Amino acid sequence: MQTTYATPQDIDNWMSLVNQIRQNFPGLETQEGLDDYKATALKFMDKRQAICVKPDAPSDQRIAGIMLFSRGKNMICCLGVSPAFRRRGVASLLMEEALLNLDQSKEISVSTFRAEDEKGTAPRALYEKYGFVPEALIREFGYPNQRLIRYPQGAEKGERQKAVNKMVRAVTDILSDCKPSIYLYGSSVLDDFRLGWSDLDIVVLTGKMISEEQARRLVRLRQTMLVEEAGNPYYRSFEGGMLTLDAFLSGEEDRVVYWGTGGERITCRYGLDAFCMSELLDDGILLCGNDIRDRLPRPAPDDLGAGVRKHYETIRKYAQKTGRSLYSFGWLLDISRCIYTLRTGGIISKTAAGEWALRENLCPCADALQKAVEVRKMPAAYQKDESIFDYAQDLGSSVQRYADILERELGESGR
Repeated sequence: MQTTYATPQDIDNWMSLVNQIRQNFPGLETQEGLDDYKATALKFMDKRQAICVKPDAPSDQRIAGIMLFSRGKNMICCLGVSPAFRRRGVASLLMEEALLNLDQSKEISVSTFRAEDEKGTAPRALYEKYGFVPEALIREFGYPNQRLIRYPQGAEKGERQKAVNKMVRAVTDILSDCKPSIYLYGSSVLDDFRLGWSDLDIVVLTGKMISEEQARRLVRLRQTMLVEEAGNPYYRSFEGGMLTLDAFLSGEEDRVVYWGTGGERITCRYGLDAFCMSELLDDGILLCGNDIRDRLPRPAPDDLGAGVRKHYETIRKYAQKTGRSLYSFGWLLDISRCIYTLRTGGIISKTAAGEWALRENLCPCADALQKAVEVRKMPAAYQKDESIFDYAQDLGSSVQRYADILERELGESGR
């Protein structure tokens, strides 16, 4: 077998293989879909982003396997192997050549069939062999797929996603009869997660009420997983609620499992504020089950304004003085985020909000905000820096001066 870069002269044999396996590719059911694919393949060939594997015999004109990849998007776009050449290492030859062309210092993505789909057995085994980690459940051409990511070697985000996947499997096993939809949202999906500072925010919405026994197991689950994997730094970071979708929508009482910073408990209600609901709707990723976000209400501008007002009141009440903690810097980032929302109606990460506020010259104590951004980006680097803790303890006046700006913005927005 020989690996080569396809040229337009290969297109007929390339499409002959595509026709053999088109039933495995959503979007290729019609002639129009095939024609669009052919045009795309020719563009990739012109850019030297189309690989094929051919038999060694010059007389054999068949193509054994094909792959399209994108250097610009750092992703694998299409992979297919002829039924006549399967289990002969063709897919591995294609993968190894593609990886030589992609930037392995960055995330490489691919989408394929979900784990429960029989079509996914072979491709998922291949991708996981080469270090790809399952991530978001998605739909492509109306078909349920999953995105997988190959993280750079040693990347914190890769280890985090593995922990997320383990937690999702554990929750799903407990709630197997409840048809759970599990979402990850917040700093992790906004690319702003910082180990030692951030939480892993999840929400689990079920089709039926969680039983007492299931609730007891879920309440203990974080501790259970830490016992089984004591060195894992992520399990204690999970926070969120688990309840029926109906109760989440109506606000009525239910059997709810709540995980928080201060502990976990079985309670009767759970909901998200306007900020978190917007994050879930706009940026959250589905990790298990059906995507039911079309049933969730989108916060109105007035809801977001009310959320900002509540943050403002909290800052006035609790941040007159600040503690000797890295978390004290978070007050400045929270104010930046609130002002961003008032001005744009959007939600961004805390780090991005702090950087935006610095560019806009919004903070009267810019040095303090700059330090907050630096600490947020690398909290581990400051864990033993006594001068930073001294700085944090004296942030109260800076926070309140910045809160004056937020108060003015609230007034100007009519909220």
